[in-house]
Amino acid sequence: MAKGEHAFGRPTRRRLPLSSPPSSSAGPVVVERDSGLPAGPPDPEAAAPGLRRLRAGGRRWTFALLAAATLIAGCFAVQAELDRAAELLLRTGVHSDGTVLTVRQPRNGTYLEVGYAFGGVRKRVWITRTSDRRYAAGDHVTVVTDPVRPARVRTSDEPNEDQATGSAGIWMLIAGVVLFPVAVFRRIRWARRLAAARRTGWYPAEVTIAPDRRLTAADHGPPDLRISFRDGTTINARGAYAYGVAELADRPRREVRVAGAGENLALLFPAGVKGKRPYLVPAKAVIDR
Repeated sequence: MAKGEHAFGRPTRRRLPLSSPPSSSAGPVVVERDSGLPAGPPDPEAAAPGLRRLRAGGRRWTFALLAAATLIAGCFAVQAELDRAAELLLRTGVHSDGTVLTVRQPRNGTYLEVGYAFGGVRKRVWITRTSDRRYAAGDHVTVVTDPVRPARVRTSDEPNEDQATGSAGIWMLIAGVVLFPVAVFRRIRWARRLAAARRTGWYPAEVTIAPDRRLTAADHGPPDLRISFRDGTTINARGAYAYGVAELADRPRREVRVAGAGENLALLFPAGVKGKRPYLVPAKAVIDR
């Protein structure tokens, strides 16, 4: 680790006590820690609850990853079932002659109004075109009707699948595709925080939510944190998330245990801050420029 670099982020410089007063021309004496860790041993009692909370955070994104995969798989399962039902209807349905009465082409697709006879009764039905076939009024088509559910109709070329079910499958696919990379990224970040916390241990410190004021529901950005260790080292950090921190901004210099390094900081607040269990805030060190 380079000289002056801090495992938790860049520390501020602090004045060392001197055995004798410096001369007026010497100027202030300042150092930066070479060890990379705050002075003193880590707190062993914070290791178990801190690592437990980090593992819990990682599990949440593991579940999100599984949910995303389930949504994507569900989309294909829905489409496969629709195709199976349409193919079954084509094989077992009642075939009859039909005629295209109207062709409509709004922005969301092409629709055919088809006239046909079923059970001795003339009927009309709207069918969604999904094939490459082009239609015009007066074209002949073969209409296939479900004998058990006469409202279920298709043609030999158009499966006319249920649009609501198909749309639900598409939304499942969209949700899964959006969630999947987010879940992968977040899961990796929590794994890195866990590894960093195991490497450094948990050091006692004090943290102030900056700016020093009560956060409200209108504060949507991640909070700025000022962390002060017992040896005088201070670092600036930023919470990884905006939610769940308002309860911690009621007063400055809250007691906390800090683990990790750089972008993989973890702040463990004692039990009683938010409920009966220790509360963990993921964060990252920031450098003022």
